[in-house]
Amino acid sequence: MTWLDGGALAFFLAAWWFLGWLIDMSPVHKRTLSAAMKAQRREWMRQMAKREVRLVDANIITGLQQATSFFASTALLAVGAGFGLLTAADTIIRAFEESFVHLEIDRAAFYVKTAMLMGLYAYAFFKFGWAYRLFNYSAVMLAATPEAGEPGAEEAAAAVAEMNIAAAGQFTHGLRAFFLAIAVLAWFITWWAFAMATVVIVFSLANRQLNSTARFVAHGAMARLQDKP
Repeated sequence: MTWLDGGALAFFLAAWWFLGWLIDMSPVHKRTLSAAMKAQRREWMRQMAKREVRLVDANIITGLQQATSFFASTALLAVGAGFGLLTAADTIIRAFEESFVHLEIDRAAFYVKTAMLMGLYAYAFFKFGWAYRLFNYSAVMLAATPEAGEPGAEEAAAAVAEMNIAAAGQFTHGLRAFFLAIAVLAWFITWWAFAMATVVIVFSLANRQLNSTARFVAHGAMARLQDKP
């Protein structure tokens, strides 16, 4: 690996940190799609506390669990595929060298890049696994919420909402790692492809949070909630 590869890796890690800060902690984080969906989750649980039958709410959480389980399984398979890349290093390196681009790949650098890719998927698996557990806690807390009209129902519903928001946050971190793994794939070509892919993906994810159709729809719904008497 050259110092350019090291610089591209440092840039990738800094861009990853910046994206997380922008969406979760920056002065504009309240204008993001994630912030609007937090308000929707809290409203969902306020409505849940008023319902006598909460089968729909339980089914929704089950669906969220199933989606999280799917991504966790995919991340684990991707880690296993990384071991396949390591064992097939000679074949892959030769394929790059004999391709029309004639890339010369150092074996040690190939191992480092593969390990980085596997690390990202392992991180995503950890996040998805914890998100699944938190959604499970949400389901238990929902079942323990007092019936509509009983004392403590609204407070219990608010606690369910916060647990659900925490689970969604972990799921988002895992999904973000999935997207950023695409940039690491570009690193196998060259350092500048890695840097360019990082810029494109970070810009795309930030744009979805701040300037997408989904963001405007969610914030419109949040504004209507705030205008309710």
